[in-house]
Parts: sequence; structure tokens; C-alpha cells
Amino acid sequence: MVRRHLEALPTFPLPAGYALRMFERGDAATWARLVQAADLHQAVSADRHREVFGEDLDTLRQRQFFLTAPGGEAVGTATAWYGSGGWERDWGRVHWVAIRPDCQGRGLSKPLLHAVLERLRRLGHRRAYLITETVRRAALRLYLRFGFEPDLRRAEDRSVWMDLRRAGLPVALPDCAFEPMR
Repeated sequence: MVRRHLEALPTFPLPAGYALRMFERGDAATWARLVQAADLHQAVSADRHREVFGEDLDTLRQRQFFLTAPGGEAVGTATAWYGSGGWERDWGRVHWVAIRPDCQGRGLSKPLLHAVLERLRRLGHRRAYLITETVRRAALRLYLRFGFEPDLRRAEDRSVWMDLRRAGLPVALPDCAFEPMR
């Protein structure tokens, strides 16, 4: 999914007692626990964190967020990462958004996503993209609410999104394929 600009971002306040903090030394294990709890489709470890994000603490402290519950326990994470794989230029990536399952459904992902997009904007990215799966309907609704659109690059992409729209997802489809590299 793509967001063609980072202006006019929707804002949502954090619920009372919740806070956002940035990556701290040792948070690779915290990230792995959160992502593993939220994603039952793949195994995630602190080693995976190092593979994806590296070990540059300064970069992680600027780009990786943790959402904490009253009392300070981390219950969510998301990262304002770099574009890659053809998305370099001015694209930032919303990467690995995860809320612990027992905390889902409380609107916590909205202020977390806002913080990530705002950070991407402040770091000089002009646009954002993310990768998700169509089975993640709640995530798709969130991203659509934040102005993301389907990234239609393959013929079957339009068909998949048409099916999602017929299933009740509030999605508007662009008239033609979006090609971010042009």
C-alpha cells in the first residue's frame, strides 16, 4: 500500500497512561516478543530484528517506536524505516506494526501509526509505503483511514482489491496502475 504524500496526517491522541518511546539498548528482544505475539504466521526472534534493522543504535533510536501501557510495559511497536527494493528515493517504509493481541481493538495503533508517519516526514521522506497481507482486515482498514491506497502493479492486484471492496472494505481503486519509480 502507498501514501503518496505525508501532509495532512490524521491525528489520534494516546489513551490516558499510554506513551510512546524510542528504541533502547536491549529492545531487539522486546520487539521480537511483541511481533511474535501479534503475528502467528511466522517465527520472529531478536536475530530477525538484527537482520532487518541492523545494529546501528542511533538509527534505531530515531526510527523505532514502542508503545507502552500504564506502568511502562511495551505493548506495541512500529518502525519508520527506509525504502528499499526500488522504493529508495523519497519513500519511507512503515515497517512491522504490531500491537500485543490482548491490547488490540483499543485504538492504540492509530497514534502509533501517526507517530511513525510524522517521523518519516521529519526525516525527509515525502511518501510512504508498507507491505501487508489481505487477510489482515483490521490493518487494511487502519491504513486506508490514514490515506494509504492499494499499490496496483500486477494484473491480479486489482482483482484482489475488488474482492476486498465487495467484502465491505472501504477502498477506492485508482484508475490505473501506480508505478512509484517513474
